[in-house]
Amino acid sequence: MSRFVDTNVFLYAILKHSEFGETARKILEAIEAGEAAVTSTLVLCEIAWVLESMGRQGNIKPTLEMILSLGNLEVADLDSDDLIVGANYMTLYRLDFNDGVNIAIMERLGITEAYSNDEKHLGRVDFVRVMFE
Repeated sequence: MSRFVDTNVFLYAILKHSEFGETARKILEAIEAGEAAVTSTLVLCEIAWVLESMGRQGNIKPTLEMILSLGNLEVADLDSDDLIVGANYMTLYRLDFNDGVNIAIMERLGITEAYSNDEKHLGRVDFVRVMFE
């Protein structure tokens, strides 16, 4: 079974976060070593937006290339239904819109576990198990 990889995992690893960077790096290493995982095009956009907001535009392309090179990581596209379902989840679970859309993608793909450090938001979703280990 694949696990969904949330934006914060990538960012913690990329930015070498002092508290969470090591755990995030180990998650990405497990994926590279063979663990099946899925992320979304929306997650990739969020990573780019964060790097851009930090003035790191020059890091966007190599960062995305590095993520896309992870051998066992599938990148799921979003569709218009995901937007509508995501907006519903935003209201139902008190999430931000992007989290709602990612939950909709997970549901569509039958994914019930997510690598994320966002227990505060994703932990509200009754059919998702949030993991950061």
